[in-house]
Amino acid sequence: MLEPGETRSNRSPFVELIVKSERPLMRYIRTLVPKLDDAEEVWQATAILLWEKFDEYDPEREFIPWAQRFAYFETLRFRRRIARDRMVFSENVMQTLAETHEASREKLDARCQALQKCLDQLIPRDLALLRSRYESDTTINDLAQTLNTTSKTLYRRLDRIRDRLAQCVRRRVALSDE
Repeated sequence: MLEPGETRSNRSPFVELIVKSERPLMRYIRTLVPKLDDAEEVWQATAILLWEKFDEYDPEREFIPWAQRFAYFETLRFRRRIARDRMVFSENVMQTLAETHEASREKLDARCQALQKCLDQLIPRDLALLRSRYESDTTINDLAQTLNTTSKTLYRRLDRIRDRLAQCVRRRVALSDE
């Protein structure tokens, strides 16, 4: 609970922790919720709940595992709400995914850092293509028309870029394990 005279606006530790943890928490949610829009909805609900429950957080403990429990339960709540959808995981599958994610968190973080470095090494044209494809709702056909090429050519080009990224990530992760 808030102390008398305390406002939520002066709880800067929360802001620092939530900003620092946004990506790992979103990755966690994405392992449980396949659709990006749905994952963002769960993230928003989780962030609100974390804000409301922040006074219960023990700063002696790690923030991300604490926050992941809230994300897990928000995901279950979301899942129940859309239970009529055929693409919903059972609670057992969700529990398994959550446990698997926790067990592989360090590896996922290392791969994510490696991927970021590999993306930074891409030529601007390839990076722009990836962003156009994966950070927007643009279809391959629309993108091919915009770039004055065929969909087939675009698919091949994206495959080559993804292959280079995958090789780069594998190399970087292998080097960091040594």
